[in-house]
Amino acid sequence: MDDMGQRGEGQTRMKAADRAVTMVEEADRQINLRRSARISPADIAGDLGTSRSRVYSYFADPAALLRAVLDRHADLLVAPGIDNAIERPDFASAMTDCSLIYLRHVVAHGAAIELCFRDKWLARNLDGAMHRLGNSIYRRLARKAQRELNYSAHDALGVVQILQAVSEEGARLVRNGEVSFDKAEGLCRREIAAWSGELRPAN
Repeated sequence: MDDMGQRGEGQTRMKAADRAVTMVEEADRQINLRRSARISPADIAGDLGTSRSRVYSYFADPAALLRAVLDRHADLLVAPGIDNAIERPDFASAMTDCSLIYLRHVVAHGAAIELCFRDKWLARNLDGAMHRLGNSIYRRLARKAQRELNYSAHDALGVVQILQAVSEEGARLVRNGEVSFDKAEGLCRREIAAWSGELRPAN
């Protein structure tokens, strides 16, 4: 193939990749706008001014589209080091660092992760990078809480989920303009300190 043909083929592939990215970004936008993960390729096609068949040519079904949205968020969480934050030596430090990375993420990129996994069917059936990353983070943080706070495995996971909800709520308030990021960050830090200090179970 001559140079002209190679350039043309490369440009076609790049355009196709760009279209897929645009569809994922539009799906993400609609999830946040509707506060629900119940969107369809037809919704994406309508807002992008393209056909449903074009969307289906990239994403075979709604689950594939949502998986792509979540995989994008997984990449965005890994980039600032959330996987490394879990390696902090103690539960409070690890939980604080993970929560603040997540807080910044939701403020910047929206709540698609929460909204997708809030749906029980989706939470059970959406595999992919975000599902694996989320499960790994929860398990590793819960093991730290179980070991350091003398909680049962069930209660330790509950503590992690409660503290995760604090960062989710803080991000929502920041995005709505109700509190500053500094206020939300301080709330996360205080709640984590309380759970890991004052609320330790009595021996």
